Amino acid sequence: MVVRSLFFAALCSLLVACAADSRQNNDAAVIAAAKAGYDAFATGDMEAWAATQAPDSQWEMPKGFPYGGSYVGPQQVIDGVFTPIAELWPDFKVEPTAFHAAGNVVFIETKMTAGGVTSDSIHKAVIENGNYAAFQVYDDAGFMMAHSTAGESIGKQYFGDGSSKPLLAGSGASAQLWVDYIQAHNERDFDKIAAMNAEDFKGVTAGGEVVRGSEAQAAFLQDWVAKENPQWAVWWVIPNTGENEEGGIEEWLASGNIITATGPDGTERKAYETIDVLIEDGKIRLLNVASQTMPE
Repeated sequence: MVVRSLFFAALCSLLVACAADSRQNNDAAVIAAAKAGYDAFATGDMEAWAATQAPDSQWEMPKGFPYGGSYVGPQQVIDGVFTPIAELWPDFKVEPTAFHAAGNVVFIETKMTAGGVTSDSIHKAVIENGNYAAFQVYDDAGFMMAHSTAGESIGKQYFGDGSSKPLLAGSGASAQLWVDYIQAHNERDFDKIAAMNAEDFKGVTAGGEVVRGSEAQAAFLQDWVAKENPQWAVWWVIPNTGENEEGGIEEWLASGNIITATGPDGTERKAYETIDVLIEDGKIRLLNVASQTMPE
């Protein structure tokens, strides 16, 4: 009986060891297959890269990129993903730093270089028969697009040394923030205006007066309301983001607004305002106002 028990114990140990060896061998094989895709991409050899993919490999790219969506097969990925990536970030590079296998799925920790900055990402590869059967990425779309140099650019920002950096289309949420801010002005809701301001709010009026803080802004607006009862109408809003001289990302919007005010003699006059607005963490931090009277 003791001999039989020892036999079964030894057999179980052998089976466990074999299973562990098999799992380790499988992990090594799927990791090697996943790594081969990155190695080929790094060299720019698209033929070699395509050889690491199944003919019907399924790629999923995250929303927030111009190429976000689903792709089937290596050629669709080359045309629909890699080509715009090269246009958006000429310096694009992906460096895998760790591979973690779970069956035939490999999770890859990566460092993404795009637009001169680096971000972290996780990728997931499904390996079947030594090739990629599926691939999904979890890149930081907002951060990467804020550093793109083409495609989404809507203009340029120029600096004192003559250099420039691209301006990118901003968030629609910023445009709505401005519409709500103007509505609060029309409703004379000074508490709401203050709640929408950053703690270090500053406004520069069309006349060059600097208004610091929400309390000073409320006093300025209340005096204006008492004298001219102004009403604002938003004409257009263009949200944008860009990189400042220090490399930080700033969120701005430019807006054109029509002001209707009642003069001392009771006649209405209209003025056209353009305002540059700096937004930080969803709050209005800075207003730069320019204004001109509209001809009758």
